[in-house]
Amino acid sequence: MLLDIAGKYIDMGESPEEKENYLRCACSAWNIACLPLSKREVAIREYLAQYQAFNNADETDCAAVEENIRLLIKQKNEMYPHVKTAIVDSKINHVNGEDHVVVASLGID
Repeated sequence: MLLDIAGKYIDMGESPEEKENYLRCACSAWNIACLPLSKREVAIREYLAQYQAFNNADETDCAAVEENIRLLIKQKNEMYPHVKTAIVDSKINHVNGEDHVVVASLGID
């Protein structure tokens, strides 16, 4: 399901590290989308504050990340509105020259 909403986004990464970063962002968006609507804005703001602090990002970078997070949240809610499974870990394994996304999840229904 995560690749349905974020596969193309993750593939934008030009290096394994960038792909992992996009994957982490997609997982965060997924988890925020699983929150009650009343808690999502606070979670987005907290995510952006942490992103800015850890990456020493400027306003332009943060605005782009916010746009991506919001688009991923929208896609998750359009495609899987009733799925409330939290992603607790993720990684990309490189096997025989191909990327394989591995996700660990926890049902929160």
